[in-house]
Amino acid sequence: MTATQDKKTVSGTVVDEKGEAVIGASIGEKGTTNGTITNLEGRFSLNVSSDAVLQVSYIGYSTQEITVGNQSNLSSSSVFTPKGNFSFRVTSK
Repeated sequence: MTATQDKKTVSGTVVDEKGEAVIGASIGEKGTTNGTITNLEGRFSLNVSSDAVLQVSYIGYSTQEITVGNQSNLSSSSVFTPKGNFSFRVTSK
């Protein structure tokens, strides 16, 4: 398998405990420098390896991790911190 075959595009939205978009949250592929930030609508898209673990972080919130794997639809529950929580839904194409 080539490196190209091992890649997939993952996209999603990061929202806070009120369901509002989290602008500027960092989305990164764990163990790499590959990453992006969410836009004004809390959305992101990132090309990652199929065995990637995404790390989602934002100031004042706990970092959350989700394994991409071979799943076509990924979702994660909220992360609770003293300052609040956020959740995100991720779909891979």
